Amino acid sequence: MAHSDDATKAWVSAIPTKNSDGNVTEWMLNYKYTLAVAGKDDYIKIFNIYVKIKTPSKAPASYTKEELLTLMDKDHCDLMFNKKYNVHTTAQPVITTDTDFDVSGLS
Repeated sequence: MAHSDDATKAWVSAIPTKNSDGNVTEWMLNYKYTLAVAGKDDYIKIFNIYVKIKTPSKAPASYTKEELLTLMDKDHCDLMFNKKYNVHTTAQPVITTDTDFDVSGLS
């Protein structure tokens, strides 16, 4: 099961821009994922997605949440959340500087 399946998801905002007919020409969508991490603060990722509507034909209230999720490509957001969560929860390698390295030994 993917981490995104376990995450709590919530709308932060959906801000429409409308033309003179009152139809949406673009959306600024903000969608939040939250998932607990053992021994750490919850991992939270808010996706800020800008979507331009190619053929404006609907008022903001005519959209459903499901339509907005489709517009923002929720599957892609799920995938990106999974990747970012994995990086957040995986121990990072220790990086060291070898100040004693002798370059004269190289060919």
